[in-house]
Amino acid sequence: MKPTVGIEQFIELEDNGGRMAGVLHLPEQAAGPCPAIVYCPGKNGERYEVHRLAVKFARRLAEQGIAFVRFDYYGMGLSDGHYYEVTTSTKVSNATVAYEYAAAHPAIDEQRIAFLGFSDGARIALMAANRTDVDSLLLWSPLFYEFGGKYLGQRPKFTRHARDPRQMVVPWAGLWVGIDFFKDLQQTDLERELTTFRGRSLLIYGDNDPLVQEELEKEHTDRHAIYADVPEHQVTAVAGAGHLFTSVPLEQQLMARSGKWLDEQWSRKARGG
Repeated sequence: MKPTVGIEQFIELEDNGGRMAGVLHLPEQAAGPCPAIVYCPGKNGERYEVHRLAVKFARRLAEQGIAFVRFDYYGMGLSDGHYYEVTTSTKVSNATVAYEYAAAHPAIDEQRIAFLGFSDGARIALMAANRTDVDSLLLWSPLFYEFGGKYLGQRPKFTRHARDPRQMVVPWAGLWVGIDFFKDLQQTDLERELTTFRGRSLLIYGDNDPLVQEELEKEHTDRHAIYADVPEHQVTAVAGAGHLFTSVPLEQQLMARSGKWLDEQWSRKARGG
């Protein structure tokens, strides 16, 4: 078993009176405050993510001298609340709180913090970046539009939650999604969010990912700089990868490309670029 790299600490964050559970990864040794990643999981993702991808990446980045904050959204994992209380807005607020925690930490350089969003978490990372000073955005298998949330298919059939009849919910992936999730998403101006971001980004997706392909086909992604594949907004398609990069070679490609890009961003900042 490979030994743990760096320092790993359980942390508790608070947002709107609720407790959020998280983990802070710090490099073992650093000459000064280090850069950091704030991780935004996918729609039903938790702080460790599928096949423990967030844990693996955090430990890999610790070897590069980069800190990592991963947490459970309110209503998920070990955090307080219920999943039917979760909305895009609550997740963005949670991610902003995690950013504020990282920015205030004495071991972290507040000028070198990036958001990483996986799948649905890409929307959260983008919106949180637009509400903070973060100008580096790393996106894995990004799903911004949430077609079901926009009622582009069959309208969800809501029912009252058995343990909380005040809540109107619909089943999804073994969880109960609240009606407020859909209402909140319909009020989110994603076109404006995508246009507003003025930083740099790296977008990575698998060329065998039907979910991302659906967005590329149905939405006018060519209108947004984040898809442009230019020096400021790079795009990488990983051959043979699906939505979750579920093999060791594929996740190694994902993490290696991401780590290289992060080093490039912060080297550029050190040069004043």
